[in-house]
Amino acid sequence: MNAESIGGVMIKRVVWLSLFLLWSPALLLADTPAVLDLEIFLPPIGGQSEWQLDGPVQKAEGKQLFMLINGGATLYLSLGFKRALTATFKDRHGKPVNVDLFEMNSLLIAQRVNREKVGTEGRDLPIGNEGRLESYYLNFWQGPYQVTISGYDATAASIDSITRLAGLIADNITRFASASLK
Repeated sequence: MNAESIGGVMIKRVVWLSLFLLWSPALLLADTPAVLDLEIFLPPIGGQSEWQLDGPVQKAEGKQLFMLINGGATLYLSLGFKRALTATFKDRHGKPVNVDLFEMNSLLIAQRVNREKVGTEGRDLPIGNEGRLESYYLNFWQGPYQVTISGYDATAASIDSITRLAGLIADNITRFASASLK
């Protein structure tokens, strides 16, 4: 090979390497699901919405979970916790309903956490995966998320609000989490 052809080969390599370096981050990100703000799973608030937020939404990542929940953080952190949020809503009758939403490292971990949280009492509901209502607590998991919806009593009105809010959040997880994977 002469110097002229070696120079041409080197230029081609530099061009290809430059193009690869320029496009490789985009190619890597193309298959990476977007990180969703967990609040997207919560019900719409204000205006004509049935649900009104009662105080700020609180969030935690990693060991910040100890500041968010008392006593239960160890289970989540030991199994593979990413992040969480808690929020309290008031239904159309002014009754408070709490939402605890945990994103785990995988759907298998979310399932395991859910199974550890639920007891043998209560009844199964078709909300998310393995939805179970016990007294005034409803737990389910869906994808990498474990969700607990709770009220302050087991009256029919509270149970109705708990199940409606749980169904809405399960629907939002299906809608928004599935869309982020496309």
